[in-house]
Amino acid sequence: MPSYLHPGVYIEELAGGARAIEGVGTSTACFIGYAARGPVGTPVLIASWDDYARQFGDLRENKGSPRGDELGLSVGAFFLNGGSTAYVVRVLAQGTGLPSTATLRNGAGTALLDVQAIDPGAWADGLVLRLEPKALPANSVPAGNNFLAQVGRLETTASGTAFVPAENLGEVNGDDGAKNGVLQVINKSSRLVRVALHTGATTASLAAALGAAYAARETLTAPLANGDNGNAPAAAADYTPALDRLLKTRDVNILLLPGVFKGGGAGMDSILGAAVAHCERIGNRMVMVDIAPGVALADETAVNNLELPTSTYAVTYYPWTRINNPFYNPDSNPAADRTVLVSPGATAAGIWAKTDSRRGVWKAPAGIEFPVLGVSSLEFVVEDPEQDYLNPAGVNALRRMPGFGPVVWGARTRSTRANPEWRYVPVRRTALFIEESVYGGIQWAVFEPNDSRLWSSLRASIESFMNGLFRVGAFQGDKASDAYFVRCGLGQTMTQDDIDRGQVIVLVGFAPLKPAEFVIVRIQQKVAQQ
Repeated sequence: MPSYLHPGVYIEELAGGARAIEGVGTSTACFIGYAARGPVGTPVLIASWDDYARQFGDLRENKGSPRGDELGLSVGAFFLNGGSTAYVVRVLAQGTGLPSTATLRNGAGTALLDVQAIDPGAWADGLVLRLEPKALPANSVPAGNNFLAQVGRLETTASGTAFVPAENLGEVNGDDGAKNGVLQVINKSSRLVRVALHTGATTASLAAALGAAYAARETLTAPLANGDNGNAPAAAADYTPALDRLLKTRDVNILLLPGVFKGGGAGMDSILGAAVAHCERIGNRMVMVDIAPGVALADETAVNNLELPTSTYAVTYYPWTRINNPFYNPDSNPAADRTVLVSPGATAAGIWAKTDSRRGVWKAPAGIEFPVLGVSSLEFVVEDPEQDYLNPAGVNALRRMPGFGPVVWGARTRSTRANPEWRYVPVRRTALFIEESVYGGIQWAVFEPNDSRLWSSLRASIESFMNGLFRVGAFQGDKASDAYFVRCGLGQTMTQDDIDRGQVIVLVGFAPLKPAEFVIVRIQQKVAQQ
């Protein structure tokens, strides 16, 4: 309570009765897969293809595979079709992948510094750490034997070999290893390399060696080599660390596993099982489960034989898409395939993101409004006879519609038969959106007194949020009372025992919009009246 000690006017600010709940994002994807560059096992947030290329390298020409660079192509398809934000997690088979390394030596061959690429892979082979004597101004008082430390590459030009710097590590002073810059380089991690004092060397011996090198105006270089890209992950154990880390990354909404598909063997089945279990455990995201390329779903038996997961948190699209192979060139690379296959789940994820941003998460991400972009053809043709058994089985089709090109023509989850309440993708995702928004928006209530004032505040906050959704058309019903309800109170949602256990229980219900999946037009001929 404030203290009023002298006569006067006192101004106090009071909190409003309702605290605003902000809607969370709904279309942040997370791609877990094999790349030849980038941090291993760490989710990296990107907002464009250029971000991906900077962090994980450009597309790789995966010769001999009709799927090309699965991770890179999937990320590209996502952004091309409307995605705006994604995490990428690079995973390797356990025990594989080595960073490029080098040892910086002086002219006498004495080892001074150890250099290692920041991430595993051959991408850093050919990088050079260079210490170049740095001339001091003529009117300055010498402060030491200065070097400029840089990382770059040696490139051949018409006039010879030239060093092209990519990054500055800082200035190095060779007079005293305890000051003036030597320790700024030792144990420094840049975006390209890590530098550390060589085993057995000391800062004093390093300073002495640099002093001698400066006196001789000697430039010291260390070219990195022997990096190894590692092997593609093939077992659930390769993915488990990444999935565990994602439990702490709550803003992921769509999980994708490029290079992993149902029908690819027991190893891939176990990976998909781990991914589905992850989504069910955290309860705020869905996983795209691809079917193996080359597998034609000719009838219902073929679909059933795949034994796709029946989780409400899983979605499957079919068939794979084909895009023009960026590495094919009739002159320089005529042997390359003209097209490569791209994950249908990654393509659909982009459509999800575009639909969310323009229409809302409650709109089914399917139909002619947003055709699939960048596709030259589909691996298999799906027409009405095929969709007659795909749709009831919970497999969403990609189809070519006359006048519109390839489109997503299905909006069902994998729980179509197992749990019909969550049959539709927009219903499942709207529920996740509401749950995650309310979860983040009422954290203030923890440790508040569990009484009627708290219950009233919770109702007001959540009702305001739900009413906002109702007003933009997220629910069924002409009136708010028909569209949603929020309950919280003793005798309504809680007993005295619940309160004694420190529990406050809020019940939120909503009438979801379900897509008009079957539009039926009945035509009757009107007989002329006499």
